[in-house]
Amino acid sequence: MKKISKVLITCLGNTARSPAAEYLARDYAKKMGVNLIFESAGFINAFSYMQPQSQEYLNAKGINHSVFHPQTINRKLLEKQDLIITMEASHVQEIRDNYPSIVDIDKKTFTLREFNGETEELDIVDPYYTSTNTYKKVLRIIDENIEKMIKKIIQINNSNS
Repeated sequence: MKKISKVLITCLGNTARSPAAEYLARDYAKKMGVNLIFESAGFINAFSYMQPQSQEYLNAKGINHSVFHPQTINRKLLEKQDLIITMEASHVQEIRDNYPSIVDIDKKTFTLREFNGETEELDIVDPYYTSTNTYKKVLRIIDENIEKMIKKIIQINNSNS
């Protein structure tokens, strides 16, 4: 894989999983001293804000997310990314099916777990409309996987320098 500097993290509505992942990624990259650009987007425009549970999780970690604005996936946004991370395998397929003419779309689009080397359970479920406990569990899974992703990106970039 070529050097990675721009990463797009996606989920269905860009209000729960992907915004939390975006801000966690920014925080881990900063802590690990790597200069990476992160954005997040969704397939639909669900809300104009990040879900309160995702905000609370980031607040508890001292991560500022005040500039967050949801956005929807589009060609221009996908084209400028070096890596596209999704929360579900169906999202990978949807991006590949809807944007087949984007250069290397099939080589740069993965689920978060797949990118980290998982082969079995690739989906991270949407916590919207679930219990507080499920929501917290999902955010912890995202957090762990984002940290792994940053470490893997550093590895990839170091092997390409």
